[in-house]
Amino acid sequence: MVGGMDPVRQTADTTPPDPGTSDHDAQVERLAQQLSLLLRRARRMMREAAGRIHPEIDAGVYAVLLVIAQSGPLRMVELAEELGLDKSTMSRQVWALLRLGLVERRPDPADGRAFLLELSPAGRERFAEVSECRRRSWREKLAHWSTAEIADLADGLERLGAEQPDPDSR
Repeated sequence: MVGGMDPVRQTADTTPPDPGTSDHDAQVERLAQQLSLLLRRARRMMREAAGRIHPEIDAGVYAVLLVIAQSGPLRMVELAEELGLDKSTMSRQVWALLRLGLVERRPDPADGRAFLLELSPAGRERFAEVSECRRRSWREKLAHWSTAEIADLADGLERLGAEQPDPDSR
């Protein structure tokens, strides 16, 4: 059973339900509530991880560090686009990481006017330590889940994240 989910739902017909049914609507509302709760907890986890990286950074700066770690080296405009932040906010956050020695910048070989941002050796070390702590925490939380249940959840989240709502359907 996934997180207390009814086993009947796990093996239910995969035909998309009629969105107008009350059960479908109730499950959509339940999902929205659970995602909201998950996001609140994720923000708390981000604040905690930020503090473990360095006491002077907050969750927003940690999010920048996370993107650089996962996708770097990146130009500032790519980073701002990925995070949906304006240039001034992005500059402040990147400056904090540069000042603390967690990130370095180097000239972009493709454009001499631009710089690429990447983790510094100290940033890589701190990030690796915090990432291992995060992985350990997830392994503990999911220890009683089967591999198939974890894969199903990951697949569902991937599918949900990939779907873009139609702006005309509002």
